[in-house]
Amino acid sequence: MIFTNSESIYEKLLSIRVHGQGNDRYENVRVGINGRMDSMQSAVLLSKLDIFDDEIEKRQKVSTRYSEKLSGSVKVPYIEKHNLSAWAQYSVLHKDRDRIVKYLQEQKLPVAIYYPIPLHLQKAFKELGYKTGDFPVSETIASQIFSLPMHPYLSEEDQDRIVQSIIEAVKL
Repeated sequence: MIFTNSESIYEKLLSIRVHGQGNDRYENVRVGINGRMDSMQSAVLLSKLDIFDDEIEKRQKVSTRYSEKLSGSVKVPYIEKHNLSAWAQYSVLHKDRDRIVKYLQEQKLPVAIYYPIPLHLQKAFKELGYKTGDFPVSETIASQIFSLPMHPYLSEEDQDRIVQSIIEAVKL
């Protein structure tokens, strides 16, 4: 769900939501997605609106605890004070990511690598002609990033277990 008070942003988002459709339904003017919801998804989202602010606050508390406890072991995300994140993922960076992720998986912790291939190296953008080395920052981040369990109801006990396992993995 996206909120905006800008008419131009609204029009672009409508287009993106329907495969990048332009004024004519058979003309795609941009890369888009099939982002339309069915009735069931809409019902769930409408009921979630009642607890939206509370869940954002709870996610913020989880992210703050993670950042405070992990800042010496992995590179944690940074959000400017005047901004707010919904924390769909809580992703961190470490040069020895694969070894750490393997250790965490052995501990039965559900970590994930959502972005292992940077956009410029994706097959969908092959025609642009980019190759490995063209965007070294993106490539470095793609090789180091992994995401920790994140949801508003993650207990402090579970957070502490995750944090302790990461600290142990980094020290190995």
